[in-house]
Amino acid sequence: MAQYRYILLSFVWGWLCLALISCSGSQKLVEDNFRPSQENLSQVINQLPDYSDDLQSVKGKGRAIVSEPGNTERVTIRFASNQQKSLVTIRNGIGIEGGQLLTDGDTLLIYNKVDKYARKVPVQGTSLDRINRLASLNILDMLNYSVKEKDITEFLENETLYQLRLRSGTKVYIDKSSHTIRKIIQPSSSNLPYSKIEYDAYTSIEGFTLPRRISIFGPEGDSKVALQLTALELNPKLDVLTIELPDDIPIYYE
Repeated sequence: MAQYRYILLSFVWGWLCLALISCSGSQKLVEDNFRPSQENLSQVINQLPDYSDDLQSVKGKGRAIVSEPGNTERVTIRFASNQQKSLVTIRNGIGIEGGQLLTDGDTLLIYNKVDKYARKVPVQGTSLDRINRLASLNILDMLNYSVKEKDITEFLENETLYQLRLRSGTKVYIDKSSHTIRKIIQPSSSNLPYSKIEYDAYTSIEGFTLPRRISIFGPEGDSKVALQLTALELNPKLDVLTIELPDDIPIYYE
């Protein structure tokens, strides 16, 4: 009798565990509503705008709203970017130039003209705030994020979006109707200065389809840089991208 009771309890416990697992899986499916896609992955990738060979440089202007807990700031920026470096010049709300920022993808040089100092920090693993988060990204790469099929480990979809999961843990969301990237989410393990980028207001410029509104979110999701591009020049001839520091300005390394 005791053995029968033990078998019955084991059966009931196993059934409950199975039910809980099933409910948990169903709940996750409802939350994000993505399922394995039956579409042709190669065709989806080929429809994405990819100008990595044709777009060599960009230059432009924009307005940015920097939002952090307890603080919101409006700035205007001028930028120039090629495939190696990206230079951003910042002016505050009353037009005073506050600084320049130069990144090569691995490091960020920050020149604060108001407080008269410069510092050089690694892009990964550094806590960057305010407009520094935008400047740490190569703007050319950000405008035209490239996805390679060989890097994709999962291909999902819901009613309006495709979701690509990459080997790095990055998630890329693609609009089904416009075939443009709408969102990129980075895993916390990436050590990047941002957790998410959202794209909007795609426009055709000289035959290139590019976003005019870009939002960059901090690692904790409680800060945001909302960038509105007001002018964009494609494939301009750029001077050497560098910051000319005065002789009396030291560089602090972190």
